[in-house]
Amino acid sequence: MSEMILNAEVRENSGKADARRLRRAGKVPAIIYGEIDAPASATIDAHELKMLLREKHAVIDLSLSGDVHQVIVRDVQVHPVNGSVLHIDFMEVKKGQKIVMSVPVRFEGTPNGVKEGGMLDVVKHEVSISVLPKNIPGEIVVNIENMAIGDAIRVGDLPTDTIELLDELNDVLCRVAIPRGPEEEETEEEELEGEEMAEPEVITARDKEESDE
Repeated sequence: MSEMILNAEVRENSGKADARRLRRAGKVPAIIYGEIDAPASATIDAHELKMLLREKHAVIDLSLSGDVHQVIVRDVQVHPVNGSVLHIDFMEVKKGQKIVMSVPVRFEGTPNGVKEGGMLDVVKHEVSISVLPKNIPGEIVVNIENMAIGDAIRVGDLPTDTIELLDELNDVLCRVAIPRGPEEEETEEEELEGEEMAEPEVITARDKEESDE
């Protein structure tokens, strides 16, 4: 994980109109919070930020008003159409102090069980961890090529050399499920039909009187 330097400027004004003006000028509104005394509004050069976000980033040295803050990206708001960054949140962290965060899990490869006809079922796409800022992973990569039909990978199977897992270790991340065949589907349909045919007959009071007669 590499540290990066990002220059920021203090944002003097606020509001939607000012945010639109900044974006037209090639700037991105930002906020910095955490160990800093009070949340600080800032602006970042859009091109510089775009280059930074391409990296599997973690800790960033953010320069603001002559002070350098060690921060991580906590939230990014993106335009739904053109993909440009509308707003970004940074959280300041301390060296040597663990933080709690969620990181994505990426599954790499095609399981042998899928090649044999099974179906990959991804249950969780991210996990919660406690980690030192210098060890924050951009993602956790899991190779799933050796998974057979019926196999599952759980949170407890993830490597923990530099992180502490906070989710239940028995939680399933992904599994290779047994595909349902036509016979199973037909059986289910037959069961449903049987249930419909086996519905109890409703006997009214009139029916009972006629039966007694």
